[in-house]
Amino acid sequence: MDTFRGDQDGMISSYDSTAENNSSERQPHLRNVSLRLTPEEELLFELLVNAAEAHEQGKLTIDPNPPQQSVSARGGFTKADSVLGEDGSASWLSPPPKVDRIEIRIAGGWVRDKLLNQHSSDVDVALDCMMGVQFARIVQSYIAQQSQAMEEESLIAEESDGAEGAVNGKSKKSQNKQPKIGVIGANPSQSKHLETATMNIHGIDIDFVNLRAEEVYEENSRIPTSQTRNFGTPLEDALRRDFTINSLFYNIRTHKVEDWTGRGLDDLLEHRRIVTPVDAHETFHDDPLRVLRAIRFCVRLNFSLDDNLKEAAMSKRVHHSLHVKVSRERVGKELEGMLSGKGARPRYALDMIADLHLAGSVFCFPGSFPGDHDFLAGGPVTGHILGVPYHCCLGKDGPEAVELAARHRAMGWSESSALLAVLPKILEGYYHMRESIIRERRESGEVAIDTSTLPSDVDERLLYLCVFILPFHNLSFPDAKGRDSSVTAHMIKESLKFATRDIQAVSIILNQIDELASLLTTIRRQLESQQHQEGQNTIDLTLTPCRLRTGLLIRSLKGHWVTCLLASAAWEIRSMERANAEGSTPENPLQAIPAEQPSLEFYRSVVQDLALDECWRIRPLLNGKEIISELQIPRGPTVGIYIEDQLQWMLLNPKGTREECVTHLRERKRDRELESSSGSVADAEEDHKRHCVENI
Repeated sequence: MDTFRGDQDGMISSYDSTAENNSSERQPHLRNVSLRLTPEEELLFELLVNAAEAHEQGKLTIDPNPPQQSVSARGGFTKADSVLGEDGSASWLSPPPKVDRIEIRIAGGWVRDKLLNQHSSDVDVALDCMMGVQFARIVQSYIAQQSQAMEEESLIAEESDGAEGAVNGKSKKSQNKQPKIGVIGANPSQSKHLETATMNIHGIDIDFVNLRAEEVYEENSRIPTSQTRNFGTPLEDALRRDFTINSLFYNIRTHKVEDWTGRGLDDLLEHRRIVTPVDAHETFHDDPLRVLRAIRFCVRLNFSLDDNLKEAAMSKRVHHSLHVKVSRERVGKELEGMLSGKGARPRYALDMIADLHLAGSVFCFPGSFPGDHDFLAGGPVTGHILGVPYHCCLGKDGPEAVELAARHRAMGWSESSALLAVLPKILEGYYHMRESIIRERRESGEVAIDTSTLPSDVDERLLYLCVFILPFHNLSFPDAKGRDSSVTAHMIKESLKFATRDIQAVSIILNQIDELASLLTTIRRQLESQQHQEGQNTIDLTLTPCRLRTGLLIRSLKGHWVTCLLASAAWEIRSMERANAEGSTPENPLQAIPAEQPSLEFYRSVVQDLALDECWRIRPLLNGKEIISELQIPRGPTVGIYIEDQLQWMLLNPKGTREECVTHLRERKRDRELESSSGSVADAEEDHKRHCVENI
């Protein structure tokens, strides 16, 4: 059963106390706010308090040399990286200090989500008088002590000769069951300022840290000096947090929500806005990644951004810091939170990135940040952006050329926003079309409810990602080995550090954008012509003349063909809009038919009329050995040519038999032999490809 803390009606009560402006020690604003705790959270908080009290009363014995299996390093952390204790040893080896009282506060996201009645699976515990790993060892020792005591009590009544051995065996077993501690070292150079201890108790992931103090830095450095205190006050820690809505504490010993900034609760529950506890420039300088976190929270919670925060987010200093100071893995992880997961709204997040001029610092060009392995490649980025020639070689071009390239990139990011704007209408039409097809199939008994029989669907995460970087898909550069590489692939691989499957998917989709967009333009013209001639509101489009071209496209895209189709639709629509705006077309074709109709007709025809959905899964009628046997040809590259011939024939003849296919391949062999008498086989193959294109 859920447990409530505070007012039973769930409403916010009046302040219990208010800090006086002239007080020597600033006090938090305290409110009786209802927090809905799960049974697991109740047990966890009770355990933490009991462990703290046992340590305060001297009832715990903590091993000064913890076994390696109970305390381990994580994330590349080593003992040498740890904050050192007074005796010069790593803090995770230093015993917890003797204190009269340990204030245990739950910090940040857990408090925010609880106040918004949202589920939170992670708990961050902030300590006022010791390092996180030291308190984690207290909790670990308390659990082991309680477990051993319970086992000994259960065995105390046994009087058998093996009872003592059983107790000792059980005790060793209980030690093996105690939760392990992971330690992640601080890394100030990457804006990770606190050493963190991690545990999992009652199925809840917990991070233990100390309250963060105001830090003292050397000039031109973000690495704290020895003058920085180890432990801060709750106020100092709250002011070092990213946003006021994340600066709230829940004190599990007083059961009160503490608002040390004096505005966190109002910003969260009343104003619904993202605000920094101190000047936004200072907050973003402390950790530039916070500018992306601001966008993620704004979109996820449907909040607004504070004006001061927006002004700071648009500063070149913040852009530069995000570009060079934050690891690309952290940038990619933050962007992933905008593209997927709870409350994700990728269109608004990416639009905000563009509006705040952050796109170039998130989706970086090659050679534009330290550690980029293409930084010294030496070759320029070339190609075109929206038809405008682009050439830039960072570190070699003069200021005028660099400035011109920057303007061209800005033009591209502006187009990214325009592409995002046309996607909702495309997606709306697509989902309506797909549901209509599914409904018709089910009503006819053609398919069951089983989703495996449904037509291919779009991957919205990939769609938004591809559309946003689409203006740059015709740019390339020579990598360190002199190979021609795609700028967009570099953005996904090096700038965001996304998974290999994402790199491959984006590359496959963007490589076919122009081809599919061209096909959609052809379909648009056919639709307009047919509508003009017949004067009908409903148009019956048959793509059979384009069957081979369509089938080969879908085979190359595989499961990404719908995502590529919708991205191509956005690209084709925007190309038409730009042409109309420039006056390069005599009339506006978008007024003739709905802008998204060509892509919808393409989808319907592929799925229903042509039955080419999942055509990449078609098994060949003949394998390589059978082709060699039937055609009497030697092993080698020639076999691959006939395998491709076979696949193209099968796309054009979906009901064709094996015997018919063999006949076709023998005819192709005879044609090649005749052609080779007057020219090379390569010339014959080129003629064959040209012949296929002409038939399309």
